[in-house]
Amino acid sequence: MNVPVLRPKDAALVPKLGIQMPIRMLAAAHEAAIPPSLAASVLMQESGGGTNVFGHDPTIFVGAGEVTKAKYLAYRAQRGAKGEGGMQGVGPLQLTFYTLQDEADEQGGCWKPYVNMLVGFQHLADNIRRSGMHAGVKAYNGSGDAAETYATTVLDRADTFKQVLGR
Repeated sequence: MNVPVLRPKDAALVPKLGIQMPIRMLAAAHEAAIPPSLAASVLMQESGGGTNVFGHDPTIFVGAGEVTKAKYLAYRAQRGAKGEGGMQGVGPLQLTFYTLQDEADEQGGCWKPYVNMLVGFQHLADNIRRSGMHAGVKAYNGSGDAAETYATTVLDRADTFKQVLGR
């Protein structure tokens, strides 16, 4: 996995974002071809702006704190090859389903914030290409009323970020 590189035209966005790891986020958003405003909004929704932590789903490793390589590998061993041991959100983009975690592992490690963001943003971009903006963002979270609320919240916040960032 390459080290994330900030594009010169994105440098002015860094102090405006108010999130953790803005350079990694901007590089991953660019690589995944999603707007920085949307990427920042999803990052805020998933992990309060880029915290590299385990999630709070009522399953294994609930609230296990910071994601480290050692903790993640212990989690993955308990999770099992196909999620049969339970699944938990991991990292800044809260990758929860085993296939996304495995994809991140193949790209360098789900516990690494940049890799985690890149895989999550690519998944989001694929959803949007398949289903459109609202439905694609909704699908990132799942289905049902909670996912509908998620999409509305993320897209409203993305509009705010777009005004602040100018794109």
